[in-house]
Amino acid sequence: MNTTPNILKLSELSAIVAGIFRMHFSGERYWVTAEIVGLKISRGHCYLQLVEKDEMGSTPKAEFRGIIWAGTYDRIHPRFVKTTGTPLREQMQVLLQVEVQYHERFGMSLVVQDIDPAFTLGQLEMERRQTIERLRKEGLLERNKSLDLPVSLQRIAVISAEDSKGYEDFVTRLNTNVYGYTFHLTLYTSLLQGDLAAGDILTKLSHIKTELPVKDFDAVVIVRGGGGASSLECFNNYLLAAGIARFPLPVITGIGHQANKSVVDEVAHTDRMTPTDVANFLIEHQSAFEGTTESYWQQIREMAEEILRYEQEYVATSTHRLSSSVRLDLSKAGRTLDQSAFSLKHLLQGRLIHEQHTVEQFHQNLKKELLLFRHLETAALEEITSRLKNGITSFLQSNEQELINNEATVRLLDPAEVLRRGYSYTLYNGKAISNPEDVKDGDRITTVLQQGELQSIVNKK
Repeated sequence: MNTTPNILKLSELSAIVAGIFRMHFSGERYWVTAEIVGLKISRGHCYLQLVEKDEMGSTPKAEFRGIIWAGTYDRIHPRFVKTTGTPLREQMQVLLQVEVQYHERFGMSLVVQDIDPAFTLGQLEMERRQTIERLRKEGLLERNKSLDLPVSLQRIAVISAEDSKGYEDFVTRLNTNVYGYTFHLTLYTSLLQGDLAAGDILTKLSHIKTELPVKDFDAVVIVRGGGGASSLECFNNYLLAAGIARFPLPVITGIGHQANKSVVDEVAHTDRMTPTDVANFLIEHQSAFEGTTESYWQQIREMAEEILRYEQEYVATSTHRLSSSVRLDLSKAGRTLDQSAFSLKHLLQGRLIHEQHTVEQFHQNLKKELLLFRHLETAALEEITSRLKNGITSFLQSNEQELINNEATVRLLDPAEVLRRGYSYTLYNGKAISNPEDVKDGDRITTVLQQGELQSIVNKK
């Protein structure tokens, strides 16, 4: 018995397998569910790696390669995005209509002919709900909503794209508000769509939190506009939603959506449909704040007026009482003053009479004293005058005798009397000389005698 095995070439075996596949799968299409774990676009073709995982979601139970040819991809993918709001991506559950094909060189693959967006939409919604439920269990769903909005919202940190239509609408609406309110905006530019958007927004929230001590924001606003619904998926990200829920400031969203809210909208303090709606919310909040302030001012004004009226009445009453009291006191004081004046008048009159009597008595005494003093002075003066008269008489008599004696003495000393007794005197140049040394030889001298003069020439030899 010949037991030689039937040896085939690989291509022959591959051809057999291909024939079996054609026999069982040719023209057949199947709807299968799978998770996309790999996705690559090349030359318009979309290459997929599809798996089915076990109940734990960790171990693949089946795995196939899939391909969406460019023509099919251009037809089904826009419809899928329009319906689900998100493009095909990894970690996405999909329901695909496929044909099983086998290629001798590339092996088995699933050629995608169609895709059911409703299935994925349901999956996304289920994931969204699961995320919301997780946040609820963790106590985060209402956490940001529980924060109190500041009474005035003016210092706003904005996360958006600077060149986006939504940001432009947001700023324009704030700047053209009819009340003239001023809003201080600080823009933190971020990606708002795509796989990296959630992480970028979380980074910007971290920056805002770091700068809070300096910039003192009142709230954070996340606005998005100008894009398609497909970019909403990043706002269902659990980490982003948890970050917003835990953020210390109220977060207000205006990311634009028509159907269900994103998870971010669910956890945000306040969500509005569009950026313009968010701007309107801020303006209305300021208007309410202004109204509240005006109400407080009105209450304060009314209270002040009431207090003023009370005080005016109190002052008027007090003034009346004081006036009456003052008039009564003045009346009493007037009577007392009149009585005092009357008593004082009589007292002064009595005192004046007493003083007049005293002065009169003093005058009489003084007059007597003066008369006595004048009598004594007159007697003394007469005594002095008598003594002085006697003294002068005695003095004159004494001096007259002395004068007579002196006259006799002077008369004896008269030069004429001396000359008459035989004496003479000599003059030189009109002056009497008594010393021979006063003249010299040849000088002319004059000798005076009682009866004439003698002229002589000096000769001392």
